[in-house]
Amino acid sequence: MTRQGGLLFYDSAVIHDVVAHLREKLRPAIEGVPAAELRARPLEEIVSRVVDEFRLDVPVLDRTRTYQLENEEIDVDVSRDPRRFFASPGPHYVKGIALRVAIPFTGDSQLFRYGTTHYNGPIPADVVGQTVVLTFRCEEPDAEAARREFESTAERIQNALEMVRGHTTEWNQRLPGEVRERLGERIKKMERAGNVNLGYAPAPAKPISSPTPASAATKSSSAGAAAAEYDLFLSHASEDKHAIARPLYEALTAAGVSVWYDEAVLTMGDSLRQKIDEGLARSKHGGVVVISPNFFAKRWTKKELDGLVAREVASGDKLILPVWHEIDHAGVAAHSPTMADRVAARSADGVDAVVRDILRALGR
Repeated sequence: MTRQGGLLFYDSAVIHDVVAHLREKLRPAIEGVPAAELRARPLEEIVSRVVDEFRLDVPVLDRTRTYQLENEEIDVDVSRDPRRFFASPGPHYVKGIALRVAIPFTGDSQLFRYGTTHYNGPIPADVVGQTVVLTFRCEEPDAEAARREFESTAERIQNALEMVRGHTTEWNQRLPGEVRERLGERIKKMERAGNVNLGYAPAPAKPISSPTPASAATKSSSAGAAAAEYDLFLSHASEDKHAIARPLYEALTAAGVSVWYDEAVLTMGDSLRQKIDEGLARSKHGGVVVISPNFFAKRWTKKELDGLVAREVASGDKLILPVWHEIDHAGVAAHSPTMADRVAARSADGVDAVVRDILRALGR
């Protein structure tokens, strides 16, 4: 999310509701893991993927890295100032100044929406990228008053996050064991089913009647079709799943584009190049990569992303369609200068606009 309308912890739902909603979705998600995946992949790999999707990563403020943003001239309503007299009702504006600071954070920005109780009320602040922005508005600059208010507000936000974290810790701690147990039960049931012997002869090793041999060209075409199961793959940092990746996947699917999605999620320790190579092998038109602060926070991405761009240049093929999410040109250039000069869709324009850009790139 780019902005929260000037408020944090504003949602009518609270973190308890979020945990309850995830708990309801967990069992269907576990039961929805394809049987072929359970047979082909290590259990811990599948557990890690499911846990990554369902764990709650409560933001952590890094107040030691707080920095000041550029001051801005604004209009200040002084109609309630008891020292002033106005012949007509307000508002009455005078020129003033807005002082702003940004506090970096790690974690899921979506969780700034939910408090632990409706009685505490929202806290005035904006979320911009991976920072919380605090604003002090006044008619005349007052550095001391601004600093006191910033520190007080930051303390309130930090305390609210600690309360939220108290409600998510148990969920996060129980999640791996619960996922592992339920997936293990499925695997054991599949093994028991595979060992059931009805007393009949086993199936023949080869079909009784062989089909007419296909030509070499037909075989090659069939092999290519099997490899290219999707139109696109969609790769993203797991922290961006709810804000942009899933809405984009759903919108592309609704537009008739088949997307290789869940398996392209980047989790801790993943190789970006390996994930993208897997996606390319399964996709006819390359893929979409959601470029964001979360994406670049995964330390291994920069080198491999630049390597992928070099591959594109060498092959002459357009393999990657970048989507910038909560990041600007300067932010991309700081991590990957080669990617910064490419035309990219922007999530700030809305999912529909991003889908139109992708369809245009696909020639649809």
